[in-house]
Amino acid sequence: GGSNFQNYQILGEDDYDDLTDAVRLVKEVIAAVDGKVNEHEKKRRLKEFHSRMDSKSIMMMKSGQMFAREDLLRRRLFHDGALQLKNSQGRLKDVHALLLSDVLVFLQEKDQKYVFALLDQRSTVISLQKLIVREVANEERGLFLITAGIEKPEMMEVLASSKEERNTWMQLIQGAMQSM
Repeated sequence: GGSNFQNYQILGEDDYDDLTDAVRLVKEVIAAVDGKVNEHEKKRRLKEFHSRMDSKSIMMMKSGQMFAREDLLRRRLFHDGALQLKNSQGRLKDVHALLLSDVLVFLQEKDQKYVFALLDQRSTVISLQKLIVREVANEERGLFLITAGIEKPEMMEVLASSKEERNTWMQLIQGAMQSM
């Protein structure tokens, strides 16, 4: 019975340190490889959106700057997915959202192609600069995007498919804002 215990004594403190370092290194390498694969996949996805976009589609940002299909490729894609935008009548519009390095872009499908989403004459390319992201009090899937730092702050209500999805988007948008 007692002999098993003897085997454990052989690993000294220093060995544990080496082992922990080795495990940490392996984890770091795996994370780096995952990161590269992920980055590659994101680049590929962004190119896919670019190629499926109507080249005539263009959107004016709140700043007055024009955002065109080509502008997608000048940025990094952090995340994308299906969301819904609520218009001024309270109706929901299905969109595909792209979280890029400095903007959030909402696209809609039209004749097998993507175009910038149309929502009550509002811009659907939103700068992450001075953006405020808030939960919607009575809607667990909802989030408010508030464009501050302009004369007339604008608010957009966005719905995700679930509370978890909403939380993921909030975290990623905030992460992108911090890494700008």
